[in-house]
This record gives sequence, structure tokens and C-alpha cells, in this order.
Amino acid sequence: MSFKRLTAMMLLAALLSLPALALAQGARSYAVLPFKISGEKYQYLSKGAQQMLISRLAWPGYFEAAPLANVERAGTRFPAGPTDAVSIMGLVGSEFLMAGKIDFQDTQASVTLNVWDRKGQTWTKSAQVPVEGLIPVLERLSTEVRTEVFKRPGEDAKALERKDMRKDQQSKASTPRNAAFVVGDTGEAPVGPSGGPVMNPQFRYEGGAETPGRWQSQSLRFPSVGMVVADFQGDKKNRVVIASAHKLHAYEFFQNTLKPLGEVDLGPRIKILRLSTIDINRDGRDELIVSAINDPDGNAEPRSYVFNVMNGKFEQFCEPQKMYLNVVRTPPTFQPVVVGQRKGYHSPFEEAGVSEMNYADGNFQPGRRLRLPSIANTFNFSYLPEGNTYKVVVLNEYSYMKVYTPDLEGQYSQEDGYNSSAVYLVIDERLPGMDTGVRDSGVEEFYYLPMRMLPVSFDAGGKYELLVNKDISVASQIFKKFRHFSQGEVHSLFWDGVGMSMAWKTRRIKGTVVDLGLGDLKNDGSKQLIVCLNTFSGAVGLSNEKTVVVTYDLDAKK
Repeated sequence: MSFKRLTAMMLLAALLSLPALALAQGARSYAVLPFKISGEKYQYLSKGAQQMLISRLAWPGYFEAAPLANVERAGTRFPAGPTDAVSIMGLVGSEFLMAGKIDFQDTQASVTLNVWDRKGQTWTKSAQVPVEGLIPVLERLSTEVRTEVFKRPGEDAKALERKDMRKDQQSKASTPRNAAFVVGDTGEAPVGPSGGPVMNPQFRYEGGAETPGRWQSQSLRFPSVGMVVADFQGDKKNRVVIASAHKLHAYEFFQNTLKPLGEVDLGPRIKILRLSTIDINRDGRDELIVSAINDPDGNAEPRSYVFNVMNGKFEQFCEPQKMYLNVVRTPPTFQPVVVGQRKGYHSPFEEAGVSEMNYADGNFQPGRRLRLPSIANTFNFSYLPEGNTYKVVVLNEYSYMKVYTPDLEGQYSQEDGYNSSAVYLVIDERLPGMDTGVRDSGVEEFYYLPMRMLPVSFDAGGKYELLVNKDISVASQIFKKFRHFSQGEVHSLFWDGVGMSMAWKTRRIKGTVVDLGLGDLKNDGSKQLIVCLNTFSGAVGLSNEKTVVVTYDLDAKK
């Protein structure tokens, strides 16, 4: 055997005996053991939670996971303490070790995550959440480990910069003047983002129909699922289209009421999901896009209709499209663009993601694929402009808000629900990693589509804010599928350099908010915040729901 060959074999043996050297040079290594799970029902989450933390903790070039083959050497061994943890780290070749436990009790889950390093130092993180909130809490715990334990390079150096940025950007968030708006409510000093005082942050604000700067329509005798306001006729005059379960209703503002213009029935098998508008053929008139599902035999398929709306009459612009369509303002120009997605094989939406749609020869065809997080679909995301860049804001299946950079790096996760709605799609399988066997019991599972998020800037060239709805209901906190809310508040959120903060909110709105809009509904030359809601008559009176439209002037004097 030659000397060179012998040297190569010895070098290979040395590398195999030191698994930590297999990692990228200069990167520190960590290992995540399979989670200990109580109860046979959820054992499949052991490796699912492990894989989730492995991916969330990775920071290429700085912190990288030890190979799974090395981690498997520990078998089912679980650290009994710091000394045992150091022994396991030597076995798998890592500098940090994570071991977690999840204890399920009825509908609650208790999560404990222990972290050790080679010096024997220990960190412990714990949380107790509903079972459906397990994924968000694991994401939060992994974020805390990255920042507190790993202290990612540059994280501490950026802390003061972010604090200063937050202070500067707070002063740039505009607050429209209106007696129906309340600023602050951050739990800090009673000063709004524009520097103005708040009467008292401890007061609960309510508003009535006669509040200055607020207009309320008459009750319309049907419950609604969506609303849009646009110039459908090219006469510089806006009209309103409101959707009930399978009908479209057109109105215009006339003598302080909504005057009916016409309606169309799409049929009892059609269930409307979302309304949007855009001038497709550039003729100065906005077309109405109706995204819906067709469910003739229990196998719901997407259907999107496009209408011209003239004098209350709905005329089809093209044949119904077998896909979900929506309108989103996309970077870099942030002009409205039609986006679409087809139905997936085993999920409500095609796994390939969302694409810009090009209209030609009477049909929409997919064009550029949008770069979005994997949890995004046609209806649950929005771009929030920020200077020369932007944030991607997504509402996950629990209506929790998540914020990403253009490179899809997660920057913020909020475990507080926004934009909940009663509009849903039936799914035949639970989401990956959360299969609790429900579909075997014959109980249907639903994916609830969140309401639209509205990115707006109230000052020319000013900072963008995101208008969302915050539902307020005790019953919805107890019953996951209860989607009829007694009250709501429209919140204006802005990116402060660290997370989403509130610039202002409306006073309490009585009823279930179903859609938001920003436009000149009154045709008086100024835009209003437009809220479509269903009246709330209690859990036993849902058949008596009616639609009401409320507007808030954005330049009303206090």
C-alpha cells in the first residue's frame, strides 16, 4: 500500500471519528433530539417538532445542524442533566444540544425546551397553548433560542439601531384625524405615533352611529361575505358591490343611503369567497372578479367569474376560470395585479404556489411565479412597502400574522388573530405534521380564508400602514369554528423596525366585520375607510343577520 493511499485512509478515519468537523468551517454546530411526547395519539409529532426546530435554528455560515446520522447515535437517550447533555454533545459532535417535551392534556399542550452548551450552561423555555397553536409557539421558542442563546452575529449590534429605527419610524406613521379613531393602545406612555396625546389609554372607547366623521347605511336584508367599491362604468363615480353567499348586489350612494341598482344570482351551488376589482383591458372601467367554489356533488372546485357592471347589470367579461383569482399590489411598482392559484391534489391550494396571471384570448394563464412563504396562498398575503424594499405579510391558518423579508427570512410572528372570517374551504386532509386522525372519524376539517389586508399610505410618499380587523368575541376563543363576532376594531399597523405596532384603531364596531375597503364611496372627492359588517344577533339568531356598511372620513376634524 502506497504512503499517499495510507495517508488518505488515516485522514478519512479521523474525519469520521470527529463528526463536528463535517460542518462548514467556522460554523458552530447544534443538535436537536426527537421530542418526548406524552400519549400515543401524538407520537408522530416527535420528529416533526425536531425537524421544525432544526430548520428554524439554522443560520448558514454561523450555526448549522449536526448531521441527523450523528444525532441518531443518541437513540432514545434524553439528557438527565448538564453532565449527561455534555456527554451526548460529545457523541453527536455538537456545541449546543436541544431536547424538548410536549405534554398533551385534552385540548392543551405544555411545551418545554431545554438547551445546553459544552460548558454545562442551561436555558429552559416553556409555554402552554391550545393544540392548534403548537406550531406558532415552536416558532416563537426557536426565535428566542436564536436571539438569546446563539446571539446571532450582528444581533446585539443591531439592537440599539433597531430601537432608534423604531422611534424614528413611529414618528412617521400618520394618523388620520377622526373622532372615531383612537391612537396608542400599546400599553406604554399615552402618546400616539404622531406625538399627539391620548386622553387615557385605560379608557374603553365606544362609538355610536352619530359619531362625527362616521356614516352608516341602512340594514340590507341578507348577510354578506365580501364588498368592493370601484368605478365600474368609467364615469369617475364609484359604486358598491356586496356579495352574499351566492348572489352579487350592486348599489350606489344616494341621498345618504345605499340605493339598489341590481343583482345577479350565481346559483345555489356556487359559494362566493372573495371580491376584487381591476381594470383588465385598460378601458377606464374596473372589472369585478368573483372568486368562488362550485360544489355540485360534494367535490368543490374553484371557479372565478369576471363581470362588467353597468347600471346594475352584470355581464360576463369572460368564461368562468377554473382557478382562484385575486388582486394584489406586487413589487416593485406595487400596481394592482391579478394573481391566481389552482386547487391542490390533497390541499385547498396547489402546492406550486401563487402566480401572476396574464389575460389573453378570453382566459387567464399563469405567468411569473411569486416568491412567497410556503404557507401563503392566493388570499392570505399582502406586500407592505417599506422605502426601497418591502415586507411580505402572511396570515397563517390560525389567523396569526407573520412578517418576512423579500428573501423570505422570518422577522416577526404575532400570536394574536386578525382578519378572521366565516368563509371556508373544506379540506380532506389535515395540514402536514398536524394529523390527529380527525378525517378518519368523518368530521370535516375547514380552512378559513382570512379577510383582505389593506396596505395604505395616508400621506403622499409617506410610510405605509396595514389595515386589518381585530375580532372581539369570547365565544370564538372557546369554540374554534365559531366565526360570528359580536364586535370588531379596525387596526392600522406599521412596521417599526422590530415588529408590527399599532398606529391607530377605530372605536368598537358592533357586529361581525366581513370586509374592508378604502375609497370614495360618497363620491365627494375624499376617500373613506369602508367597513362591511353583519349585524350580530347572538349565537341562536344567525338567520337574522343583516348587512350594514359603515364609512369613516379620513380627514374629519376632531
